[in-house]
Amino acid sequence: MPRYYFDINDGRNERDEEGVHCADLQAAVLEAKRLLPAVAADEVPQDGERQAITVLVTDEDGQAVYLAALAYTGTWLIR
Repeated sequence: MPRYYFDINDGRNERDEEGVHCADLQAAVLEAKRLLPAVAADEVPQDGERQAITVLVTDEDGQAVYLAALAYTGTWLIR
């Protein structure tokens, strides 16, 4: 079973050194899709109204194979 790595960038880069065994690339993509909202739930923007969170999936050879991104934008409606 191949190993995939899930690097997270939420304003700082967190490299996945352990990886996760996934049945195939589709399973790795699903894992990234599940991981992204879990990371976002803990990363409320503290210093502004915009934040992007990404999960970069790489394979065992270090080749980037998938990128998932989630963006938060807040807009004040009162002045």
